[in-house]
Amino acid sequence: MKKWKLIALSLVLLMVTACREQVEYPIEPRIAYEGFTYLFNADSTFSGEGVISFSYTDGDGDLGLDDADTLYPFGPNDAHYYNMVVEYLKLVDGEFVKTPLLSWNVQTQSYDTVTFNARFRRLRDSEEPKAISGTMDYKLTVQNPFSPNDTIKFEIHILDRALHESNVILTDPIYTGCRDAFNASLGKTNPVLRCKHRVSTKPTHNI
Repeated sequence: MKKWKLIALSLVLLMVTACREQVEYPIEPRIAYEGFTYLFNADSTFSGEGVISFSYTDGDGDLGLDDADTLYPFGPNDAHYYNMVVEYLKLVDGEFVKTPLLSWNVQTQSYDTVTFNARFRRLRDSEEPKAISGTMDYKLTVQNPFSPNDTIKFEIHILDRALHESNVILTDPIYTGCRDAFNASLGKTNPVLRCKHRVSTKPTHNI
């Protein structure tokens, strides 16, 4: 009887393994918005930063760029240097519109346009095509120092090394004011007196 139980267990394991090996996704990356986490300082004040989380799939696993990937079309001056494209949208007169975020450049004594675009590293060492899936966490600054009480969203898509573009995702509204950020982190809509909250995150894949 024990022998037959072992054989049955082995067959079940083989079936599970086979199911895992048969996972297939489109070769174009697909992403899905998973949420936003507000980050607070040790003294419980809002840091002005947060983490956007999204899941991904890719049919052949060619996601990510290493530091050595600087030749065309991934060079610093090429259109595809960044494999994550992020747009900043601000609520203006009831509509979310793409808005440039400015930062003062001390060296040039002028304002530079801040980019939220990013390069995430290769997710696999092998070049052999293989379907992959997972979750990415992107930490970024969300508070505009010149307008610290905005309501914003981010629009995101990614590219693989074959330059296949993913679908576009849009975050939920993000509140950059201290009080609103605190309320949003708790899922509340009523105002509170102080920003006293601490959020810890356990990212699956950091960017």
